[in-house]
Amino acid sequence: MKNIHSCTLIIAFIVMMSTGLVSCSSDNDTTNSENTNAISAKLVTTLPGNDANPYDEVGWLYNELFDTYYTNANLGGTVPQIITKVQTIADASASFNSIKGSPYHNVSSTRVHYLLEHPTNCVNDVISASSMSTTGKSSLTNFINSFIIFLENENDCDVIYDKVVSYENGVLLNSSLTENDKRIIFTTTSVARHSAYRARKKPKKNTDPDWTVLIGNIIASTEGAEYGSAEAATMSLVTGIAQND
Repeated sequence: MKNIHSCTLIIAFIVMMSTGLVSCSSDNDTTNSENTNAISAKLVTTLPGNDANPYDEVGWLYNELFDTYYTNANLGGTVPQIITKVQTIADASASFNSIKGSPYHNVSSTRVHYLLEHPTNCVNDVISASSMSTTGKSSLTNFINSFIIFLENENDCDVIYDKVVSYENGVLLNSSLTENDKRIIFTTTSVARHSAYRARKKPKKNTDPDWTVLIGNIIASTEGAEYGSAEAATMSLVTGIAQND
């Protein structure tokens, strides 16, 4: 009986590890989901992914490039130097090359500086100039502005995850949004969800920096998405690094 009990515990542990569940609350907090369906969804999804988002590969690519960049000892520098470092890492990534379009648009140092220097106007400026419909622009503007405020008061990454996924579910069902609207929105929310989750996740790896998700980090993915998925990941990462250096 003792052997049977031990085997049961081992199997349960393996199942938990394979789901990608990670504690992100503080030591004094216990994650208690109020929604059983949300728990079930997380058990079959590697966090912070959302399989319902058809552009979630962008968030995973962002994470991959983020990890590679911060395991490098040669960090920081000017915006052009950061662009060069990130692009070098991206070019060596199979994931990046698999979604890289042709032509690929390199990250613009001028545009990164603009986002850094205009935190109060950049969301409206970028979205107003985007190819989205009026409905899409309004939806994404409201999400980003409310999400940044939400992050200032919320430290639990599970709650943050649920917040983004809830919005994504609404986008999926919204027939008023065009396919282009959804492409840009889902690209943006994928990066927002992945970057915010890892910023709040606990415990952190030794290589994880003290990272703050700022508005430029998120809106940069929207601007990059106008060109493609690969551009959204690199533009967002470069802007985020420059903001946090």
